[in-house]
Amino acid sequence: MRINQYARKPLRDDSAIFAEVLDEVIREVPYSSAGSLQQFYGSEPLEWRWGRGCGWQAFEVARRVEERGGATATFMVSGGHVPALYVDSAAITVLDPYMPHVAPLRLERADAVDSVVRAEVDAYPIREGRNGEPAPSRLRGTWWTLDGSLRLEYLRYGPCREDYAPYRAYTFRPGSMLPVPPPDGLMRRILVSPMQNNLSIRTVHRDDRKMREVVLPFPGRPRDQLVDRSHLITKDNQGAVSPYGSAGFDRDLEPMADTIGCAPADLIEFVMDSAALYDKAAPLDRVWPEYSAVSE
Repeated sequence: MRINQYARKPLRDDSAIFAEVLDEVIREVPYSSAGSLQQFYGSEPLEWRWGRGCGWQAFEVARRVEERGGATATFMVSGGHVPALYVDSAAITVLDPYMPHVAPLRLERADAVDSVVRAEVDAYPIREGRNGEPAPSRLRGTWWTLDGSLRLEYLRYGPCREDYAPYRAYTFRPGSMLPVPPPDGLMRRILVSPMQNNLSIRTVHRDDRKMREVVLPFPGRPRDQLVDRSHLITKDNQGAVSPYGSAGFDRDLEPMADTIGCAPADLIEFVMDSAALYDKAAPLDRVWPEYSAVSE
């Protein structure tokens, strides 16, 4: 895959390709830190259906867009995160399956106010508000046209607090380019760094468009209990947490397994196999930041 410089390119209209590919990758290549462990520490090739980390989701978006005759992506990195960016003389278009937006985010140069462009689009999960009204997540972009900096903020509605709150935010600056693909050694170090305080797989089902997640948090127990499925949790589309063995856990896992194309038991085994790889690779004295396992 080619690497582009962050610069103006000829104007073209790839909007239909962008929308189609973004939707496909969100559904077909789930965000999966468990998948990343298998990709870089496992012994067998990993099928895409088991998901990838954010960078490989973006690379797959770029590959599919280019394969269908679309533009070539630019990749910039911030805090370990990588979206696919498409820059022309009129706008920046963002495709970022990790912050799973429903439609491409396009920031138009013509919309600049005091050299700053702001835009936002709906994102998953699309939750229910207090009175049953849709409460979609939001991906918000800010582009400073003078220096080329771009900030992306992902916000989610929390039913418990009945309000929106930032969930992720990254600022990308020209020059923060990423080699594609990144070196394997770099990725292995990132995957066992202290910021990796859990393993997870997050899916959006093709039919109901609901987001669900299965997570193995690391903090809060002795290291020799790291690979213990009893510490698994799920999060449903509303952000409600269910512990392993509960009816809610089984209810969440079923459509996740259907999305991936496996049995629920196989999904659990995949996460636990990834945990065993992590346990073998990570330093024994690793201390993780806290993981919030409470309902949103």
